[in-house]
Amino acid sequence: MKRVFLVVFCFVIALAAGCERHAAPVVEIVTQPPSPTAAPSAAPIKTTAPELSATPQPEPKRASVAVVGDLLCLSAQISAAKTGGGYDFAECFSLIGDKLSAADLTVGNLETLVADGYPYTQANGGSDDTNGDGTAPSDPATDPAADPAAAPSPTKRPSPRINAPESFLDALRGSGFDVLTTANNHMYDYNQDGLIKTLQRLDEFGFAHTGAYAEKSDKKPLVIDVNGIRVGILAYTDILNHHPGKDSAYMIDVYDEDRVNKDIAGAREAGADFVMVFVHWGKEHTHVPNKTQKQIAAQIANAGADIIFGSHPHCTQPFDLIETERGGVPVLYSLGNFVSSMSKPMHKDGVIVSCALEKDCVTEKTALVSLSYTPTYCASSTGAGKYVVYPADVASLSESAVAQTLKQSRERTVEVLAETVAKAE
Repeated sequence: MKRVFLVVFCFVIALAAGCERHAAPVVEIVTQPPSPTAAPSAAPIKTTAPELSATPQPEPKRASVAVVGDLLCLSAQISAAKTGGGYDFAECFSLIGDKLSAADLTVGNLETLVADGYPYTQANGGSDDTNGDGTAPSDPATDPAADPAAAPSPTKRPSPRINAPESFLDALRGSGFDVLTTANNHMYDYNQDGLIKTLQRLDEFGFAHTGAYAEKSDKKPLVIDVNGIRVGILAYTDILNHHPGKDSAYMIDVYDEDRVNKDIAGAREAGADFVMVFVHWGKEHTHVPNKTQKQIAAQIANAGADIIFGSHPHCTQPFDLIETERGGVPVLYSLGNFVSSMSKPMHKDGVIVSCALEKDCVTEKTALVSLSYTPTYCASSTGAGKYVVYPADVASLSESAVAQTLKQSRERTVEVLAETVAKAE
């Protein structure tokens, strides 16, 4: 019996061992998902949508331009500037140079040649009591500033040929001038040669210039980049003492309506954002602009100029505003003398006009955002006798040793220009 049991037991053991040598049976594990339980409700999180920041607008481009009138170099000035080894005009602008240099661009009318080989300005037999331009003084009992129509007509003498030493340009450069206009009645005083030599000197001293040209190919709009604002500058004269021949007519921009229209359009095509036009015109020694000046100004304004400056009367004339389809265009009929030895009070008064320009970097439009002027007074200094330009702004009236003289000059200037178009500083 034990044997039978043993045999059966061994058989079972062997069978079990054989089963282990085969693959283990697959066991399927079934898992039940956990019974859902309510999750604790979380408090809502308050979120604020980020604000969309506006694209920052670029700052407008800005530029300041200073403009003055006639830069004359007459016989008395040359005598006063004489030094042992030449001529020194630096003192003439010593009191005003900081203001001129502070502007981004400074412009003046160069009413003299600077031509080697020709005599410097002479008085042509007159004294420095003349008006300084070849005319005899009017009756001193009559004040032309008070009533120009009542002043006797000056006796005409031969017009002087005006020519300055090179050091005059050195003084202008040192006091801050950048651009000199050259369209005026004295630019052809020594014919082609004098004109060409003068323009060569301007190039050598680093001045930009317009209004007269040595070659036909030089005739093109003057457009200057000033802090990203492109300023176009054009200059014309309505008066010449000596006329170029037909073959040389290109050398000076004489006023002509068609020429102005073409030149302003050309300046715009060359990229000018703002166009300044300078005109040598009118009658000398009167504060009153004439009919021709007003007609020319209206034509230039309607042709597309943004501002107009006049010279030649040798005294100040009023500011005005010419209405056009584009808006008002300021015109100053005469800036007056800036530096000269002309002797009458009206000839000593001048201005520095300050123009502030802004260009919108989005619209690309440029605007004249402010316009003001500083009265000036030019007289022989009490020291070396040189003709010095004094500022006649409010601050100078209390600080200057010649305060009373400056006050009177300022009053004359403000009376002529008024403050409707531009404010006096």
